[in-house]
Amino acid sequence: MKRNSFVIAFAFLLSFSGAALATVVTVTGHGQSYDPGLAMDAARTDAIAKCTAQGGTPLDEVYSHMTRSSLWLADVVMRCGVP
Repeated sequence: MKRNSFVIAFAFLLSFSGAALATVVTVTGHGQSYDPGLAMDAARTDAIAKCTAQGGTPLDEVYSHMTRSSLWLADVVMRCGVP
């Protein structure tokens, strides 16, 4: 019975080992356009591309900012789960 409990506990820990090895990194994306919506979309797309280039998956958007000069400038900060 003791060996059976050990095998079950070991199998349970192995199922979560991949999640324990994942790292959360922060990536930034930048975009610019004459349209504010397109600038923000470009910034999000840039951040997602940087995340997937590392083999990760985007988790959530932490911060976004938009300013106006001659163009709309957008910045996005995202958390990314990287194995």
